Amino acid sequence: MSLIPPKLRSGLGFARSLSKGLSRGAFFPDRSAPPAQPAPLGSECSPVGRGNQVSAFTQTVHRAALPGLTRPLSIWHFTDLHLRAKGAHLDALCGALSTLEPADLVVLTGDVVTRGWTDEAVDQLLRALPKAHMGTFAIMGNWEHWSGVKPTAWATRLEDQGVRLLLNEGMNIGPLHIAGTDDHLAGDAQVGRTIQGWDRDLPLLALTHSPALAPALARAGASLILAGHSHAGQVRVPGLGALWVPMGTGQYVGGWYSVHQSWLFVGRGLGWSIAPVRWRCPPELARIELQSATGPNQG
Repeated sequence: MSLIPPKLRSGLGFARSLSKGLSRGAFFPDRSAPPAQPAPLGSECSPVGRGNQVSAFTQTVHRAALPGLTRPLSIWHFTDLHLRAKGAHLDALCGALSTLEPADLVVLTGDVVTRGWTDEAVDQLLRALPKAHMGTFAIMGNWEHWSGVKPTAWATRLEDQGVRLLLNEGMNIGPLHIAGTDDHLAGDAQVGRTIQGWDRDLPLLALTHSPALAPALARAGASLILAGHSHAGQVRVPGLGALWVPMGTGQYVGGWYSVHQSWLFVGRGLGWSIAPVRWRCPPELARIELQSATGPNQG
């Protein structure tokens, strides 16, 4: 029988978890890293609902041109939801999702769940996703792996709700080829395998959780790479930027980057990791509006 009071035990457990989590990243990422750029054709943002920093969701609309795209295309990009159990935060998130208009594609770029997740929470979230005319797709993040999610079972779990898991694979869909990797940090990302079968007459949309893999995907020919993982720092200090980012972020903390001849967008995410804190970095419901372009990185 422990002599430590329950509240103290809980506090010590949180401190250990906090220390372990922070050891998996770096404070004040490399200041020499290239800064994020504006979206190629501009962005707009607006608040969705009300709440504290953790649930003060922001809807952003980013516009970009994609070489080889034959018609306009809209994408909802959601990342790092970090679902646990049902509760007020999930209700607020689903309420925000319910306000969104349909898009051609909905993509979930990993960390949909975290340790302690429940089937009920996943079902509630997936039912709240906006409609996607061409399909809804997901990839694995590090927390799927660290939470013991088995890819085959997860694929079936998502498929029951109409979501296709891409695990180092891709497919032609409409005017582009969409491909998704396993997680670079905790999984077995295989870029070569991911782009097998790509019809190079179509632009390649690549989904990956950890943005550190973006250069390899850019060299492989991806036109647009969507990633998450970093939460854009989750806490941003005026004049200094992100306070801390996890391993696997690389040089790409959040926002838009030109990587070789590709565009990379790193979303801020919708949940939180390590502690329920966000500051000057609101959770993001990101919509990307694509149009055709005449050449790489042109708009």
